[in-house]
Amino acid sequence: MATLIIQNGETSPPGLALETLRRFGHAIRLVKTWQGETLPDDLVDVDAILSCGGEQSARNDVADSAIESQCALLALAHEAGVPILGLCLGAQILARALGGTVSSLEGGPECGFTEVSLNSVGREDPLFKGIPWKTHQFSWHEDVISALPPGAQALASSRRTDVQAFLVGTSTYGLQYHPEYGAAPLEEHCRRTDAFAASAGGSDALMADLSEHGVNVMRHAERFFESVALFLMPADRIHRGVRHEIEH
Repeated sequence: MATLIIQNGETSPPGLALETLRRFGHAIRLVKTWQGETLPDDLVDVDAILSCGGEQSARNDVADSAIESQCALLALAHEAGVPILGLCLGAQILARALGGTVSSLEGGPECGFTEVSLNSVGREDPLFKGIPWKTHQFSWHEDVISALPPGAQALASSRRTDVQAFLVGTSTYGLQYHPEYGAAPLEEHCRRTDAFAASAGGSDALMADLSEHGVNVMRHAERFFESVALFLMPADRIHRGVRHEIEH
């Protein structure tokens, strides 16, 4: 039995998430879909699922067989009560899988160190305990979750993105931003010179923001993934077939 980590893109490694889950005793199965690796057909050997970012689009109006296959797996896992965490593209795929809508972000990409605010529900959620109500988080996306799945609750927002974090049930979470990026992926993105970087003021501005916010971003991320490992995907109890109950 293993925690399934779906890496959807070369530039979106699981980073701090993978490091923390391994430190807390998780067996990991890493599937690199961007290299053509295939997802499992069922959940027989899957304890939990982490779906990471990527450059593909999960918009409802975009046909992509790989995205649709992942939607099917995530919907099956949610129905079975398998803990799920989607990050950026992974969050969008998760929302689409459960009946939500993913659309283009009006006004172009949201990139760089974005101020994200927890709402009243997010402030009480156990995964965000010990994290300030307003933090800078690293964003890198041009699509957004424009309609939540039925029964979902928004947990956080930013100035341009209404759904920066959401929850469905008690063990299915999505985050639009990138807490999983450690020091190297953050710097690699901040040094980019493409249109996404230009939308955030260019690499010089991004590197300046990295100097200002990077330490806190990673500190909050480490706290978040420790909570994921302790409460959402507790290896000791998952391996015995019993999961922590998370109250909301």
